[in-house]
Amino acid sequence: MQIKGPAPLTQTYAVTAAKAPPAAKTTESAAPADGVQLGSTAPVSPKIQWNKAALVQPKAADLASHANASFRQTPSNSVAELASRYFSADEFQALNSGSYHNFDHPIVVADAAGGFAHGMGWSPERKQFIQQVALLHDADDRSQVGSDNVKTGSPARAQVTLEWMDQQKGELCERFGWQPEQFTEAKALIARTDFPFDDKPRNPMGTKYDGQSPLQVYKDLLSEMPKSKQAEVLKDGLALRFADQAGFYAGSFDMAVEAVEGLCKELQGVGVPTNLASSLKVTPGFLASAGKDNALDTQLAQELGHQNLSLPGREELLQSWDPGMGQRFLANSKQFELMGQAIGEASPEKVQSELSSLKDTARSVYRMTTGLQPT
Repeated sequence: MQIKGPAPLTQTYAVTAAKAPPAAKTTESAAPADGVQLGSTAPVSPKIQWNKAALVQPKAADLASHANASFRQTPSNSVAELASRYFSADEFQALNSGSYHNFDHPIVVADAAGGFAHGMGWSPERKQFIQQVALLHDADDRSQVGSDNVKTGSPARAQVTLEWMDQQKGELCERFGWQPEQFTEAKALIARTDFPFDDKPRNPMGTKYDGQSPLQVYKDLLSEMPKSKQAEVLKDGLALRFADQAGFYAGSFDMAVEAVEGLCKELQGVGVPTNLASSLKVTPGFLASAGKDNALDTQLAQELGHQNLSLPGREELLQSWDPGMGQRFLANSKQFELMGQAIGEASPEKVQSELSSLKDTARSVYRMTTGLQPT
C-alpha cells in the first residue's frame, strides 16, 4: 500500500541579519553539529529565520524531491505510517538528509523508543507522544546560515532543531495535535538527545541558543514545566536518548555496520580525521558507554528539587527495553568487539575492501564462542 503524506509546503524561506551594534561583533566559528566543528572561523553569522509554516527552504526541498524517498522503504512500517501522517516524504527527507542522520534514523529511533513503553509504564498516548518527538528529534534542513546553500550528508544540529521548532511552533502543534505545554516538553526531550551532553557552550549557529551548553538548554526548558512533569521528562529523556544512540544497533548486524559507515562519512564531511577502520574499532566502546552518562541528569534533578527521584542507568534501561531489541543490541555490541579484533592493524583501505569478509568473521566467531545465532 502506498502511504501518502501531506502536500509539501512551498512558502518562502528567508535569512535575515541579526541586529547588533558593530562593537558587539566577534570572530565566531562555524556551527558544530552535535559537538563537531563544521568549519573555520568566520564573521558573525546572521540569524537563521524560517518564514511561518515553511518547514524547509526551497533548496533543501528541491534536493529532497530528487531523492525518491518513500516511507515504504523504512525499517518499521508502523512508525513509517505514523511519520506519513505529519510529513510528506520530501519534507521528511529534507529534514533528515545526513549520511547517518538520514531518512531512516528518526523512524528507527521512534521504533526503538516505542520499545520502552511497557518497561517505563507508558500509556498508549504517552508512547505515541514520545514517538512523535523522536520523529522530530534531528529535524534540520542543513541550510547554511547567511546563504541559500544546503549541506546534505552532514550531521544534525540540536540547536538548529530547537530554533526551527520555535519558529514553526504553530504549524507543528497543529500537525501533531499538541498543546503549548506539550510543545515545551517535546523541546526538552529533544534537548536531552544532544551529543555530547555536557556543560560546555556550543559554538554559534545563528540561533537563540548560541553560547549555551546542552545542559543549560535542557535545564531552562525543564524549568518552564510543573515539578511533576519535570520528573517525568527527566526519566523519559534518558529513554529517548538511549533509543537515539542504540536504535541503529538493535536491528541486524548489517544495518548496524551501515550505520557506522554513515557516521564515518558524516564526520569526514565536517573535517574530522577518521576512517571506517578506526570508526569500527571505537564502536564497541561507544556501545558499552550508551546509557551510562546520567551524572549530569542526577545533578540537575537535585538542583530542581527532585532529591528522591531515581533515574534509570544503563542496566535499568536495558531491562526496561523490548527484550528483542535488547538482545540484538548486546549481540551486535559483541560482534563489533570481535570485528575490531579481526581488524587489528589492518589499513583503512584493506578494511574497506574486505568489509563483507570481516562481518562474516565476526558472525562466525560470535556463533562459535557463544553458541548463539548472530543477528
